[in-house]
Amino acid sequence: MKRFLLLQILRTTRWFGLILFCCAGCQTKELTSAKVHIQQNNWEKAVIALEKAVAEHPENAEAQFLLGRGYAMQGRFADMNRVFAASLAASPQFELEIKLWRQKYFSEYFNAGVKAASENDFPAGREAFTIAVVIDPKQPATHANLAYVHSKLGELDKALALCQAGLAIDPDNREIYLVMADIHKQRHDYVKSQMVLEQALQKNPRQPQILSALAGVYDCLGRNDDALAAYQQALRIKPDDQALLLSLARLYSAKNDYSHAIQQYASALSFDSNHFEANYHVGLGYLKMGDGLQRRANELEARQSTKFFAGSEKEPPAESSESVRLNLEAMRNFKTALPFLLKAAALDTLHAGAYFNLGAGYTRLGETEKAKVAFKRYEQLQEKR
Repeated sequence: MKRFLLLQILRTTRWFGLILFCCAGCQTKELTSAKVHIQQNNWEKAVIALEKAVAEHPENAEAQFLLGRGYAMQGRFADMNRVFAASLAASPQFELEIKLWRQKYFSEYFNAGVKAASENDFPAGREAFTIAVVIDPKQPATHANLAYVHSKLGELDKALALCQAGLAIDPDNREIYLVMADIHKQRHDYVKSQMVLEQALQKNPRQPQILSALAGVYDCLGRNDDALAAYQQALRIKPDDQALLLSLARLYSAKNDYSHAIQQYASALSFDSNHFEANYHVGLGYLKMGDGLQRRANELEARQSTKFFAGSEKEPPAESSESVRLNLEAMRNFKTALPFLLKAAALDTLHAGAYFNLGAGYTRLGETEKAKVAFKRYEQLQEKR
C-alpha cells in the first residue's frame, strides 16, 4: 500500500498425536469402519461411514470430531466447524484436539494468503484468506488482510464490508482502519478517509502508520501544513523509520522545498546508503537548487546590463558581486549533486531519469564529453520504452 502491513501468523509446530479412541465395545459399526478407513488414509470412505454414524448417534462426540477432520481433509471447512460444534455440544472430550486442528488449518491458509499477497498474487491471496475466515471467523487480522486483497483487485464494496465485520470483532484494530481509509482514498473520497484515520488516531494515538496515512490524505486535500505536522509527529514517535523519512522528503520535494527534502533523504541514507530513491533525489535536489541560484544570478546580470546600457550606472553595482556569489554557490551545488546521481545511475542502470540528470549535472559543470555519454545512455533507454 503506497505499502499495507500484512500480519504473519507463525505456523503451528505442535504435532498432533494419535487420537485415543474409545473402546471398540462402545462404538457403532460405522465408527469402527471409519477408523479402519482413517488408518488406511482413505478419508472419502471414512466420511461416508462417519456421516452414517452421526446420523444415527448425533450425541457421539468422537464421531462428530472425526467427521470434522474428514470434512477438513476435503476442504469443507464450514461443515468442519458445524460438526466440531456438535462434538463440543455433546462432550468437551475433544476440545483441545478441535482447537489445535482448527488452528493448524487456519495458520496454513492464513500464511498462504500472506505469501500470495506479498508476491502481488491477489486472486490467490483472496482465495486463501477467504478460507481462513471460514475456518476462524473471529480473527480480525484475517478480515483486514482479505479486505486488503479485495481492494487491490478493485472490489471495494466487498473490502469495506469486511472492514466493518472486522471492526465489529475488534473496534480498535488499527490495521482495519488503515485498509478502510485506503479504500476511501482509492475512491478519491479524501474527507471520509480523513475521518476514518482521525477516528483511528483517537483509539491509537501513538501509531506512526496512522499518522503517516493521515499526512498523505491531508496532502491530497491540499492541507500541506497539516501533512507536514503529521509526518513530524510520527517521526518524533519513531525517528528511525525510513519509510516516514522518505514520505516527508517526498512531500518537501513536491513543494519544491529541496533543502528540507535533502535533509530527510540524507537521514534515510544514513540507514541505507544504497537506497536508489534517496540518492537520486538528493542529487536532483542539489541540481534544482543550483539551477535556482544560477537563474537568480542571470536575472541580476541581465538587470545590471540593462542599467549599464541605459547609462544609469556610473560605478560597479552591488548586484555584480552578488551574481558572482550566486554562480559560485550554484557550481558548488552542481558538484555536490554529481556523486549522488552517479550512484543512482549505478544502482539502477535502467533508470532513464538518472542518466538525464547526470548529463545535466555534467553540462552545468562544463564537462561536455561526460555529458554526451550520459545523454546517449538516456536516449538508448528511452528508445527501449
